[in-house]
This record gives sequence, structure tokens and C-alpha cells, in this order.
Amino acid sequence: MELFGRHAETAALDRLLDRAADRAGSGLVLWGEPGIGKTTLLEYAVSAASDATVLRCRGTRMLRVSVPRGVRALSASAYWLRGRAALFDGRPQKALSDLLCLVESGHEASHATIALLAAVDTVEAAVQVGSSDVAVAQVAMVQEWAQRTGATWARTASHRLRALVQGGSAAEISFRAALDVAGAGAHSFEYARTRLLYGEWLRRARRRADASTQLAAAAETFDRLGADPLRVRALREQALTDPGGTPRVADPPTAAGLTAQELRVAQLAADRLTNREIAAQLLISPRTVGHHLANVYPKLGITSRRQLARIDFAGDLRLS
Repeated sequence: MELFGRHAETAALDRLLDRAADRAGSGLVLWGEPGIGKTTLLEYAVSAASDATVLRCRGTRMLRVSVPRGVRALSASAYWLRGRAALFDGRPQKALSDLLCLVESGHEASHATIALLAAVDTVEAAVQVGSSDVAVAQVAMVQEWAQRTGATWARTASHRLRALVQGGSAAEISFRAALDVAGAGAHSFEYARTRLLYGEWLRRARRRADASTQLAAAAETFDRLGADPLRVRALREQALTDPGGTPRVADPPTAAGLTAQELRVAQLAADRLTNREIAAQLLISPRTVGHHLANVYPKLGITSRRQLARIDFAGDLRLS
């Protein structure tokens, strides 16, 4: 069952949270809702929202229920929500900070099962911030589970995560293996995430036509599921596969003289992302981010990042 982005199921999760204090145990509790069937509270929590703000708010609400009652599975789920929200929001360092609590001995959110399920997000965040030791350890954990159980999701995740930590042709072999696992396509959201990551790898390898194919398919799925942050990311990557066909920037940015990439960097910096976080989201180096900002400031007539936060990006790019 596809849970991502469905309003009825999001409302169902809210009803479940209202009852969680009375019914939640220490494991992954099965719930039944009319018209939805049985699934875990965790699956609802992580899959039913597509907006990072909703994910963060949901995580906070879950912690209010779980921490006072010592319901560790629910607390772990909340940290997973917060980590995934930060990852989708382009803040991998914050994401990694929350997700590593799942494997921190003695932490209120320490939970081996949920740490295993969250590994798809933990590895992606670790790779983006350059924490190779964390990424390798998480991949090993998922590989061990895949070998032990043969579960479709674990086999798919194992290949995808291995691709993220590998280089050269080995990465492509693993990406292709993840897409080719029997039954993987039934999990639409995660399948699209694999295509997005593979498409990004192909673009960096300068295989633009192949990258565009993967990224377009990922964007279409994210659009259907209502996963807007990842849809935008996929479309942005797809535009970069064809510099000659990249959509032109709207009139106000053109008047200010910003390139499309300078505009993207400026908007992310205005949202208080660090250079490293911007670099991870746009798949460029922090040094390149700094170079773009150095070009942006004089074009906008400003001298600091603080002033950048006051620019009217929805209007004429003037300082408010």
C-alpha cells in the first residue's frame, strides 16, 4: 500500500497519535483503521507526510507522548521523522545528528529495529557530510539483515546504500541491482528515491541522457505521491543535465544579472543553510558555493548574508 502524501491517511495518523499513550507498547504496534487496513504506526508516521515541516511537527508531537511513558519505539520513530525532515530539507548535518541517536547506547531513541529501517536516510546524510565511517557501518548493518532475511526492502536498500559509498563502475552496478530486485517497484517512494540518487550519479558522470531518464521518472513518481521537496530536487537535477535546455530564469532574476545557479545558491543561503549544506543539496563543492555568493552580493547590491535574508526573491530581488 502506498502511504505517501495521502491526506486521509495523514489524518488517520493524527487519530492514532491521540490514542498512542494508551495503546503503544515497546515494539512496532499494529493498528487498524477503516479503509486503510493494518500497518504499523511507524509506517504511517514516516510515510504519510511529504512536507518537512509536517514531519518535524509530527516528530515533536510523538515525543510528547512517548518520552514521559518510556515508549522507546515511538521515541525512535520521532527521531527518524526529524532526521528525515532535515534530510529532505537539505540539512544533512542536522539529519545525521538526529538519526545517529537511534544507535546511541542509552539514548531515549536508541532502537535497533528502527535504526535498521532508517539506515536509508542515515547513509544518505552521512555521505553528504563526508562521514564515511558512519556510512560504511550502516551499510554493513543493512547488508547483514538482507543476507539473513532476504527481505525485498532490505536487499534493495543494501544495493542502493552500497552504491552511495562506492565509486566508479561499482556504484552503477549497485544502483542497477537495486532497481532490478524483484518486487522493488512496488515500493514506489523508495524506488523513486533510488532513481533520483542514480540520476544524480549519472549526471556527475556526465551521462546526461541516461541521467535525465532516471530523474524524469523519479520526478513523476514524487509528483504523483505529493513528495514535493524530492520532486523539486529531481527536476532541478534534470535541468542540469541539459544546460542548453535549462529553463530560463524569470524576469526579476534576469534583471539582477543572476544565473540560475546563483539564484538557487542565494535562495538557500537566505534560508540560513550553511555553505556545506547548500553544496550537499546542489551537488557542488562548498568552495563553489562561496564563489557564487561572492558574485551574488554585488549583483544584488548587498554585502552580507544577513542582508541576503531580506531580499524579496518572490518579487524584484530588492532589499526589503
